[in-house]
Amino acid sequence: MIHLDPYRQSFIYFKWGFWSVFILGGLFIWGCTHIESPLFKILLDNVFVYLPNYLTHEFSHRFWAVLGWEWWTYASGNGMETLIPLILCFWALRLKGGRLLQPVLLYWLATTLYGAGIYCADARAMKLPLTSSDMMTSYSPGAVKGDWVYILEPLGLLNYDVIIGHILMYMAVFFLLIAVWSVWYYWTHYEQYLSHTP
Repeated sequence: MIHLDPYRQSFIYFKWGFWSVFILGGLFIWGCTHIESPLFKILLDNVFVYLPNYLTHEFSHRFWAVLGWEWWTYASGNGMETLIPLILCFWALRLKGGRLLQPVLLYWLATTLYGAGIYCADARAMKLPLTSSDMMTSYSPGAVKGDWVYILEPLGLLNYDVIIGHILMYMAVFFLLIAVWSVWYYWTHYEQYLSHTP
């Protein structure tokens, strides 16, 4: 881990105390039990994050379709949408002062996981409207199968779509909490980072 985070900036290196773990644990449990509430919809699926995630998602479908790898073409939408902020998180950790980017990048990661979870949990039910990768054609609920049908079906996991979707949404809650906690932690523990050199 030290090679990925030479300045020890990630939440793994936070000085965790009983109360911080207790508070975050409680908030995580509360968040997981209220994951489908309007609060999380507003926090993790708003116009500011939807557009870049949507464009990344649909562009990835188009880009990878050229190679003709059908399964990856479907998986690339949510895959690239999630990989980009994840890679940027690891990249920022390798920069001195990269911790200042972490809350934003972790929040971005949370939004992609939340969106993936929502659509994954809807794979069989098909209650959500969908947009084609031409970014112009919209389909009413149930008109076409979503990406997650084509992702999970070949793996024999389609019957677990709701479980997998909720796991992704729980991960989104976790990264949202860590993003918010990181802002407070970096602000109050600035001296912790002054002495660390790679």
